[in-house]
Amino acid sequence: MKIFLAVLGLLAAAQLAVADVNYSIAKDQAKRNAGQNTAPPGAPAAPPSAPPTDPALAATLRNIANLQADIAALNQSTAAKPDADLKVALLNDLMAAAQGTKPAASAVQKLGGHLATALNGRKLPVAAQQKLARSLHALFNGAHLATAQQETMLDGVKKILTDAGTPAEDTDTIIAELKAVATATQ
Repeated sequence: MKIFLAVLGLLAAAQLAVADVNYSIAKDQAKRNAGQNTAPPGAPAAPPSAPPTDPALAATLRNIANLQADIAALNQSTAAKPDADLKVALLNDLMAAAQGTKPAASAVQKLGGHLATALNGRKLPVAAQQKLARSLHALFNGAHLATAQQETMLDGVKKILTDAGTPAEDTDTIIAELKAVATATQ
């Protein structure tokens, strides 16, 4: 029994010693980290390093923002027909949307013309403009979409255009042209 208590006492002492060493190591590490994060008095603090931005992601986000700006500009138009400059900006941003296989320029021109006419003066809510811009960008990169995703996006675009008051036959034309672009970019 005495041996058992002696062994138990030694194990408890060993556990406390190990815990004390671990605590000491952690405390020293915290001091080192604190020393690295603080600048000497009077010295400017180093800015936190931001992770590098992926160029493809930056291009995608820029393109979506440009498409949304084009849609917003068309929505704000009070002219009976879309302004030529707005149309050109939309066409350029639609062509830039395709990051892999590019659709035929003639297909993009037809789609851009129909889309500009459909969106001219429609007053879409900002959320609908954002969703439309994201969907257009995604559909211009059809290789990244499964068939079900493509159909869901096309349905969403159709709903946005229909809710905006675009005539049904114009909406159907735009959806067919978008489907062709998505297929061409696969």
